[in-house]
Order: sequence, then C-alpha cells, then structure tokens
Amino acid sequence: MSLRHRVHRVVYVPLDDRPVNLKMPQLLAQMVEYELVTPAVELLGNFHRPGHPEEIAEWLQAQLALPVDCAILSLDMLAYGGLVASRQTDTPRELAAQRLDVLGRLQQLAPEITIYAHSVIMGQAPTGVADDTGEARQLLGEYSQVKAAVDGEDSSPQRHILERLERWLPAAVRDRYLSVRARNHEINKRAIEELAAGNIDFLVLTQDDAGPQGLHIAEQQRLNQLISERRLSDRVMIYPGADEVGMTLLARFIHQHMEKQPTVRVIYTDEAAADNVAPFEDRPFTQIVAAQIAVVGGRLDEENQEADLTVLVNPPAGLSRAQAAETSVYEQRLLCLSDAVQQAVQMSSRRGIAICDAAFPNGADDVLLKAMSAGGGVDLSQLLSYAAWNTASNSVGSVLAHSTLRLIARQDKGAFDLVHLFTDLAPMRYLALLNSLINAQRAHIQFLFTRFVDDWLYQTQIRPVVSEEILNWGCSSAFDLRDSYARAEQMVCNRLIEAATNLWIERFLDKPCVEIGPADNRGVLMLAEMEEMHVTLPWGRLFEVDADFKLNMELVAKA
Repeated sequence: MSLRHRVHRVVYVPLDDRPVNLKMPQLLAQMVEYELVTPAVELLGNFHRPGHPEEIAEWLQAQLALPVDCAILSLDMLAYGGLVASRQTDTPRELAAQRLDVLGRLQQLAPEITIYAHSVIMGQAPTGVADDTGEARQLLGEYSQVKAAVDGEDSSPQRHILERLERWLPAAVRDRYLSVRARNHEINKRAIEELAAGNIDFLVLTQDDAGPQGLHIAEQQRLNQLISERRLSDRVMIYPGADEVGMTLLARFIHQHMEKQPTVRVIYTDEAAADNVAPFEDRPFTQIVAAQIAVVGGRLDEENQEADLTVLVNPPAGLSRAQAAETSVYEQRLLCLSDAVQQAVQMSSRRGIAICDAAFPNGADDVLLKAMSAGGGVDLSQLLSYAAWNTASNSVGSVLAHSTLRLIARQDKGAFDLVHLFTDLAPMRYLALLNSLINAQRAHIQFLFTRFVDDWLYQTQIRPVVSEEILNWGCSSAFDLRDSYARAEQMVCNRLIEAATNLWIERFLDKPCVEIGPADNRGVLMLAEMEEMHVTLPWGRLFEVDADFKLNMELVAKA
C-alpha cells in the first residue's frame, strides 16, 4: 500500500548491468514508491559479453500490456548490447540502426507514454578497442587530439606528430577505432531523427571520457548543427557523463510527473576552482553543474534566494592527490573545507544538504570527509546525498538525482504525519502506509551508505592497496585480473566488509533517520544493526565493486 493514488510504473533499459546503472536507479525509485521495471539481468550482458538487443526489444513491447507511465531507454543497449559493446566493431551500422526501429513500434503501441532516451558520444580512447597493456589506448587518446587539430589544416605544425602516431599505432587498431567512431556518430544522428519524428520525448547525448580537444568536439558540433536544423534544442542536451544518466532521467520524469521544479543553490568549497576542467571532461565544471541541474528538471538558483536544495560542491582540485597530501596544502584545504561545510549547513536552514565531492576522479577527498566530521559534523538526518565516484559529472548527476528525490520522500513523510488530521485510518492501512514509508527511508540510507562505502572506503582507501598487491602476483593490469580474479575478490571482500562494518558502527548505528507520526504520537526511525554484507567485483576487475547490505531499522517512541 502506498501514499500514491496508484502505482506509477517506469520501464527502464539500463546502459549495462553495473550497480550504478542498475541497482542505484532501483533504490531511487523505491525512495519515492515508483515501480522501476527492468529486463532480466541475463539479457543485459556483462563487461565484454554484450547484452541481447532483440530480446530486450521484445521484452519492451511486452511491458506495454500493463499500464506504463514512462520508458527510460539506453540506446547503446538497444543498438549494440551495452556501453562496452558500443566501443567494439561486432555490430554493423545497418544492424544497429535496424534495432532502433523498436522506438517507432513503441510509439505506435503506446503513444501516450513518455519516452526518454540516452546515448553515449564515444570517448577519446575507450575500453574495448585497445590492447591489455593500455599502450594502444594511450596512443589513441593522443591520436584523437592531434588528428582533430590537424584535420582541415594543410600546414599544421602538428602534422609530423600525427604521422609519427600513425606509424606507431597498428593500422588495424586505428582503423577499428575510426570505424566505431563513425558508426556511433551515425547512430547518434539517428537518435536525433527519432526525436524529430516524435518517437522520443527527450534525448540526452552524453560525452564519455574525453578532454577539451579531440575528434569528439567536431562530432558534438555536427550533432548540435543537426539539432538546430530540426529545431529540437529544447528537447535534447549534450554534455559530459554516461553512467549517471539512468538516475538523472528517472529524477527528471518524476519531477515532471509531479509537476515539480526544485530550485538548487550551489556552494563551492573553492570558488576559484569552480571553472576548472575536470579530468576526463571537455568543459568548465560550472557548465557541467548547470547541465546536470537542468537534466534532472531543476533550476539553478543564481540569485541566492531561498532554494529548495543546497548542494555543497568540492570542485576539481586542479592538483594531484599526492600534491594535496603535502602538509601545508593539506592544512590549508582542511581549513577552507571545514569553513565551507559549516557555511553550507547554516545556509540550508534545516532543509538538508547534499554534498558532491568532485575534487579528484575515482574516489573521495579525504580532507572533505574530515571536514564533514569537524565542528559537530553534518547531521546524518540532514544529509540528503553524497557522492565522489568516477568522473566529476557522474558524481554531480547522482547527487542531484538522489537529493531532489529525497526531498520528495520527505514530503511523503510529511503527508503521512498529517493524514491523521483529515481521516481516520484503519489499523491495517496505517501499518501498510508505515511499512511503505520505512522502506522508502531504508532505500535512501542504502543509497547513501553505498556511496560512502564505494567512493570513500573502496575507491580511495582499499582499491589502491589491492592494485599494488596484485601487480606482485603477476597481473599486468587491475583491469584484467584473469586467473587472479577469485583471490583479488576475496581480498577486496575481507577488507571492505571490515571497513564498512566499522563505518556503520561509528557513523550510522543508533543514529536517528527521521521522525514519523503526529506531534502527539511521534516516533523516531533509528538505524540498527547491519546483518549482512556481500561484496563482489561484478566485471572481474578492480575498477568497480558491488557491495550489497542488509540494513535494519527500528521505530522507537520519541523521548
């Protein structure tokens, strides 16, 4: 039983089966009691094993037998079988285009449903087109930058560099790379035409890992030109990102469905760094923040008015972790970050605060975590979201999706508190609504705790140590564990479970999550013991981890 007047159903085809694309959107949907329906995980493939686009297309059409409010579709999954498959040559251009015909069929079967779609603009040197050592991958990144500078310039001073790179790069690797780029670009153009035809309502084209120079810039320009020619600029966006899009588009639909547009105040821990260009991204960071706010359906509060949401952002630091660890730099940053945290907490006016840590790629800034604990710290009940994973844009998007939907979950809780004033609830209905509310709170804590465990404990503390250790076992790369997979996974499992258990005891256990009920009969939902935790390396490499928890909560009378 739900506070919603009916079940709201969203059909979701993810980019791939990794937790950020599959599990995390499911938790967000649970927070606000939307049903997120996904294909069987066996259809999604795994790492180098592509998904099954034809079977997923059939599954999609079968879902329309029941009421559906929205479909959120990864075109990379539908066309190629996932992100990694989109970087390989296995799918001919004609077959990829044919697979997208399902969009027209969906429109014919259910013209009333909202369809959001997203597709990736290929990065500079993506996984799946290079050798295991990474040498060719690095050369491809350089090749992309230099070729983009030389193309169209007969007398470019970099032409000799391009010629040298072309000699070093195996011709088969280079040709495969350019072939995949050309195919994917044509499929992205096809996506724009599907939008123009009315088969998609809103389209996101995200730029995968790439810097400010490279072949992707010309591709973006050509896509923007087509968008302008079709007069679609209000229905499509191009910006850096990829793995967070399932979350941001889900938040966008829910905001649209509920007729909400949250206002977002952004506070940077370092204003001077706010326009830095983050690693793996192609534009100033402030532009990425603005784009992600727009994608989730929010509005940037540029006049510092009374915003619905306050987001504290630790922008790209512009220095390495080693440089940041130097004593004088560390102490100065700790002072600045502590002041910024306290300022943001005060400005949030008890509405809650979200924290996005984009200082460094692939993990948290230890200094920010320490600042969050200083001076009384950030109250867990007021922490709407936290993230510090992968790229800066990934973190910004997931924080905005999580925190804005958390605001809706809080409003649901407020409605539950007030329902007694307007109607008499039968005991069974009251308990059903209470259970629904507790499940929503559990999903929020699950999401929040996962980000601390993954982004801080694993990526920042455990992964670097394990990466060094496996090199002593003879592994050539942390991206290819091969025969050492089971041993590496067991090491990660042991260390992460211990660290996560300690974190839960120190920062979460016995902490109040939320108060529930009318003023004369108020209860407090407390965080209890963590019963179970399972850890795996879902893609057989160290880059990502899947940490699954069973978290308990107890409702106690307010003292």
